[in-house]
Amino acid sequence: MAKVVLEKVYKSFPPRKGESVASAANTEMGQHRPTVERSRDTNVLRRINLTVADGEFMVLVGPSGCGKSTLMRLIAGLEPMTAGNIWVGDRLVNGLPPKARDIAMVFQNYALYPHMSVYDNIAFGLRRRSTRENNKSSNVSQMAENLLVGVTKKLPTRLRYLSDKERDVDERVTSVAQLLEIDTLLQRLPKQLSGGQRQRVSLGRAIARNPQVFLMDEPLSNLDAKLRTETRAQIVKLQRQLGTTTIYVTHDQTEAMTMGDRIAILDRGQLQQVAPPLELYNRPVNRFVAEFIGSPRMNFIPVEFHAPLLITNGEFRLTLPEYWGSVMQKYDGRTILLGIRPEHLILSVPANKNLPLQVELVENLGNETYLGAKLTDVNFQQTLLANHTVQVRVPPDKSVRLGEQLWFSLTPEKIYFFDPDTELAIYPKTSPSLPFENKH
Repeated sequence: MAKVVLEKVYKSFPPRKGESVASAANTEMGQHRPTVERSRDTNVLRRINLTVADGEFMVLVGPSGCGKSTLMRLIAGLEPMTAGNIWVGDRLVNGLPPKARDIAMVFQNYALYPHMSVYDNIAFGLRRRSTRENNKSSNVSQMAENLLVGVTKKLPTRLRYLSDKERDVDERVTSVAQLLEIDTLLQRLPKQLSGGQRQRVSLGRAIARNPQVFLMDEPLSNLDAKLRTETRAQIVKLQRQLGTTTIYVTHDQTEAMTMGDRIAILDRGQLQQVAPPLELYNRPVNRFVAEFIGSPRMNFIPVEFHAPLLITNGEFRLTLPEYWGSVMQKYDGRTILLGIRPEHLILSVPANKNLPLQVELVENLGNETYLGAKLTDVNFQQTLLANHTVQVRVPPDKSVRLGEQLWFSLTPEKIYFFDPDTELAIYPKTSPSLPFENKH
């Protein structure tokens, strides 16, 4: 086991052959440089600084194309870095090939050998390692021993010849198979397995090597919803039993929230925030994190702030708690973004301090109901936010009709604000009663 440290990691891909762009004129010392034709690299990852503690379960999450899998491949050594350093334990692994990094990777598509049994797929890495360790001391007796192992391999168990190394492999494979509850499947081929069973074989092959670090690249994406839930619980349980440092990539924020000790959120090749799941949910650093974490996503409503504590949108008027006073004064007279999660909008009565919504979508899930609604004026005659739907969670026993007009109050302690220019979250300096107060 070992910690993993990424230090100022960059990754760029060169343009395709013949591709070039015209660079904009640069200004330097008051003079303009002429426009020139030059090739431009595609920046996939920029200035990634991340430390994964020894034994930690770290989840990398973000939308498709944000650089998650590329970062995983850099750690594994499957892609060269453009710049930066990667440390595994006390070793700088920049120049090491994948096989020398003591890292095991579980792929999205399982990557099992179709002609090999489950047993041989799990044992493959162990045998390769034994072969490398014995290459220098290879002799005739070793060759004869290997021949006997191969010739008797398909015989009944009691008639097989097992070398000392093969006995060690057999003991390890059996132990891992029992741990993953696939010990009855060892003689099957991958094509004879279900998706969940194949995924467990892929996990078994990684676990059998007993590496310092596990890398898992969206291993559950090919499974159905029920099996995903079961398998992710099993992965978390296994990781806690083994205590191996694990980096897990997913685009599913539900997986991230339920599995990770900490979550690193990526967007367009840059880290946005690294924190425990509930800290990301309660104290997002910017609008992207606030919108990405939470299902359904957070609602964003433009409001105008008026000192000392009033926010408005049309006829909607709400006075904020006192702790917002000092931090909000610089936004006096400006439009800012109010953030509120669907579960923090409470069905209420008509009042200027409540939001008037007209229901356009009803999703009944049994244990809860979600509404898609438009923010309107107090008389429900005009939509205040064009092409913008506010999502609300209501009790499952509440009967709601399409087109119905409802009023919702905002839970004051659950309101967020975001700077309209930078989209960074705005937090009051002193708010002891707020659940998202930073305690660190």
